[in-house]
Amino acid sequence: MGGTGRSGTTVIGDLLGNHSKIRTSTPIEIKFLTNKSGLVDVVFGYSSEIEKSAGKVSILNFRTYRKRKRKEKERFSKILAEFNKFIWEKWWNIDAPPPHGRGLISGIAKTDLENLLKRLKRDLKINRKWAARHFMATFISKQFGAGDEIYWVETTPMNIPEANKLQELFPNALFINMVRDPRDVIASLLTKKWGPTTALEGLDWIEARLLAGHEALTAVKPEKKITIALEDLAIKNREATYKKLLGFLKVTDEPTMQAFFTQSMTPDAATSGRWKSEIDSPEFSAGYAAMTARLAKAGVVFQ
Repeated sequence: MGGTGRSGTTVIGDLLGNHSKIRTSTPIEIKFLTNKSGLVDVVFGYSSEIEKSAGKVSILNFRTYRKRKRKEKERFSKILAEFNKFIWEKWWNIDAPPPHGRGLISGIAKTDLENLLKRLKRDLKINRKWAARHFMATFISKQFGAGDEIYWVETTPMNIPEANKLQELFPNALFINMVRDPRDVIASLLTKKWGPTTALEGLDWIEARLLAGHEALTAVKPEKKITIALEDLAIKNREATYKKLLGFLKVTDEPTMQAFFTQSMTPDAATSGRWKSEIDSPEFSAGYAAMTARLAKAGVVFQ
């Protein structure tokens, strides 16, 4: 599951976690899969480097081939080192309230993760995609509370902009793309210490995120993806959207999940329309209109 951030991924993760056949990761965002210097970057390389990479070089052109291979090895070693550093210094123990804190420490034993990382380092030398699949399958099975669920849910927002790569790694994965009125997303973002600092900066930020998500999802098979608008699920079309989500996952409703939906996912909790009192201005409205026109022309679903 993913989206732009501040789009309802956490609450939907909590909702699904109330189903007996679904287990939401602990923490709900593991971050190391699709955030920068995460596992996807270890396997595929940084997106900026992929875009700049030159075409293949024949082994017959030995000098150029050897130089290219040496640089690729150096880049890979750098990413792998950053991945391991971020695991322990950035994602293991996070000094923040849920859903971000306390980090990976809340969901897996340190010795288990240490052993997994050692095995990953060995396996990456054989086949990077296979190594990533094995690492994630074992990580999921080693998490506290693992049972016989048929789904494991992870809600880092960057899962959607990286959906094309995730599908390549995990062909059986399903993708839930959460969207929300971009103006409410921006209003929410401005209360955080990360991200844009003004409403106009927020427009550029969210347009880039929405476009990246749209482009990545084009590579995902139609039956493997669904877009859910937070406003539809929480306010406008509650029951129909709830059933649509269950139908996508091919699971039947359960009392605990229904109770969470009824009691916790209320229209008031969605804080729809907060942007009107927090960031509205003629300049912002003009910028938003221009942005939505560009997104609509590109075929992006954004609310």
